[in-house]
Amino acid sequence: MFKLKQLGVAAAVALFAGAAMASNFRAGDQIYVPAAGHISSASATFISDVFISNLSDQSVDVSVIFSSGSNGSQTTFPKILTLAPRERRELLDFMGNTLHLSNNLGQLIFNACLSGADCTPDVNTGLSPNFRNISVESRIFSVAVGANPLTAPTNGQLFSGFPWYNYVTQTASGAALDKCFITGVRNTAQFRTNVGFVNASQFSTTTITATLINGATGTTIAQASFTLGPLGTVQSNVGSVFPAFAQGPTSTNAYITFQQGATTPTADGAANQCADGCPAFFAYGSTVDNQTQDATTLEPQFLIPLTNNQITCIYSPDAANCKSGATIHRAVKHQF
Repeated sequence: MFKLKQLGVAAAVALFAGAAMASNFRAGDQIYVPAAGHISSASATFISDVFISNLSDQSVDVSVIFSSGSNGSQTTFPKILTLAPRERRELLDFMGNTLHLSNNLGQLIFNACLSGADCTPDVNTGLSPNFRNISVESRIFSVAVGANPLTAPTNGQLFSGFPWYNYVTQTASGAALDKCFITGVRNTAQFRTNVGFVNASQFSTTTITATLINGATGTTIAQASFTLGPLGTVQSNVGSVFPAFAQGPTSTNAYITFQQGATTPTADGAANQCADGCPAFFAYGSTVDNQTQDATTLEPQFLIPLTNNQITCIYSPDAANCKSGATIHRAVKHQF
């Protein structure tokens, strides 16, 4: 939907939404928005409006981590806002007006804690009784350079926040839930596709391998791998990621699988209950009409369905053979 220098080439930066998940309850005490910004190209300025919902009957402090680039350059914003009980708040140009950042694009991680309380997690469980649920939605949009975003015509796309437990991870390989895919990938004169993926872990460096596959024949067209530092992020046009998929009439009806590998824990991983680095990632995509700049979300999906027992564990755990007392530690240190 817009062009910037990324990976050393002129690349269209993706606008994305959605996640592969068992239900559409997208709330949690920690929420990722994998792409948000306030940044300009030669022809347009791109801005993210954010909508946060407090799902608690108590006031909630919200802290934010902003991370950018493949190495994951991080800036923290402790308790940058407080939401009243059940408050829904609209934050226009979140990057510029709330974080006071300009010319930036990256991922955001929102953390919610009972207002005025200590949200240091238990060293054994990773939990705190003061964690509180929020949900985050975002609309990223463009206006002409120099235009007033409050009054100018805009072109944008919904970007739903991912709850922390919604990531894909190589540790789920035993259940074959360690990879995801997006489909509807095109690179023709009419449409271009943007792809992106982020390291969702603060405690490891990881490699994400993207494989482009012909949707009709199932044959591999190209493959590319990227190494991301903790909370690192990569976004690019599909033609830049896969030069073999150059713009042309036959560059259509393709899909991309994403898989994680070669994860190296950081020095502080074990101290944060992430001795294995807590490997985690998100992937996403968007197809954009080259003439109108209209963007269509390509939501990631797992390649296999959940089993009946897994579904029952989500909706009726008392009736299923679920492992009780198990805790999955968050892949990002809870900010408070």
